[in-house]
Amino acid sequence: MKKTTVLLSMMLLAGFFCMPNSLRAARKLAGMMEVNPSAASPAPAPAAPQAKKPQWKSRAEYDAFQAFVKEKDPQKKISLIQAFVQKYPKSDFLANAYLVEMQTYAQLNKTDQAIAAAKKVLSADPNNLAALFYLSYSFPYTFKSSDANASTELSEAKQHAQDGLQMLQSQQKREGETQQQFEDRVKQERGAFNVALGFIAVQQKDYNQAIKSLEAAAQDEPNNVLVYSLLGQSYYNGTPRDINKSIWYLARATALAQKSNNPNADRLKKFYDQVYEAQHGSNAGAKGVLAQAASTPTIPADFKVAPPPHHASTGNVNLDAFYKIEDAITVGGDTAQQNWAQLKGQPLGLVGHVDSVVPGSVPKTYDVRVDVAPESKGQPGTYDIVLQDSQPGVNLLKPGDPLRFQGDIASYSLKPNFTLTLDNVKIDQSVLKMAKEREEAAAQKKKAAAKKGKK
Repeated sequence: MKKTTVLLSMMLLAGFFCMPNSLRAARKLAGMMEVNPSAASPAPAPAAPQAKKPQWKSRAEYDAFQAFVKEKDPQKKISLIQAFVQKYPKSDFLANAYLVEMQTYAQLNKTDQAIAAAKKVLSADPNNLAALFYLSYSFPYTFKSSDANASTELSEAKQHAQDGLQMLQSQQKREGETQQQFEDRVKQERGAFNVALGFIAVQQKDYNQAIKSLEAAAQDEPNNVLVYSLLGQSYYNGTPRDINKSIWYLARATALAQKSNNPNADRLKKFYDQVYEAQHGSNAGAKGVLAQAASTPTIPADFKVAPPPHHASTGNVNLDAFYKIEDAITVGGDTAQQNWAQLKGQPLGLVGHVDSVVPGSVPKTYDVRVDVAPESKGQPGTYDIVLQDSQPGVNLLKPGDPLRFQGDIASYSLKPNFTLTLDNVKIDQSVLKMAKEREEAAAQKKKAAAKKGKK
């Protein structure tokens, strides 16, 4: 009987993380369930563009620019920006205008329009770090693998993130920026670029590259649920698979999601539990790993989740079949329940020896207790299988009788030892015939002895 366990070939991708207000989007990724993202935190305000020396072409152009900069109403601001762009399409301040448009749409939680504005910024200023940052930051939350041009979108987003990382290499403090503000800004921007690259690599199934980018992102964003959920998937699907790191990072993502009340925390925990139980065989120790991962982003050097204990193969097909069923049930947790759901009602045929026969709970039935494992044969009263049977002659079976039988798996017990119960049983007729002949021979012998005694 083949043991069934829950293994995940495709797990988290993106979706188990806290979705910013300005990036709300429901999406369905390849191999993934659909997830409604969270609205727990606002999008970071894009930084101002690098200082440059544009020139005003007229006082009217300047006034039109100042009009939307000073406008407080976001809808009016957008209208003024669009009017400025239409009237001054060759303005040196075109990128600035699009940047303000991007910021305003982001504040209005209109992510699609904000992304479109960011791309217009790059059309006017290809090296605009603020636009590159926003596009990279938003991409994992808005990408849809089902889009017809998904491949092109991935390539474009990858270029944006790579360009952003390249620009950060030569970044300097901006006017009025303290050293701490500068370092915090660079960390935020670098983190967003590496998260985007890691997400893109996962989508492209380049898990080893994803690990490199996501490990770098974790240095800058040690509390980012998305980073750790993607790392968990990447280590699971990478070559070679590292199941221990996968479990650790899924635990870290789950713990962070629970702490932040992320609405996807329950779904993420479900995946964590499945991967943990698939490795360990039960959920024993799973809570401890979650608590440990919640306290630190760094995986301990000796962290390891041991696989479940299994009976070694004996070479005896009959005995190994029984042991596989026992292993599938005794693992515990959800895995055992899922295994039992598939085992219950299935036909099973084995051989063994009678331990004892007792009246059944239903009239005119007997429970035939059978030893299959060697450790049971040497202990009267300890048995592995109970056959619920009503065939004529079954009550004539004696301890030690060899038995060939078939029935449907009905129930099991774990105490005092693992015992499987079968119903709809059919015991080999040759065995019952032997028991009947033995009983008749004993009766004849007893009769003959009684007759001899009378003489």
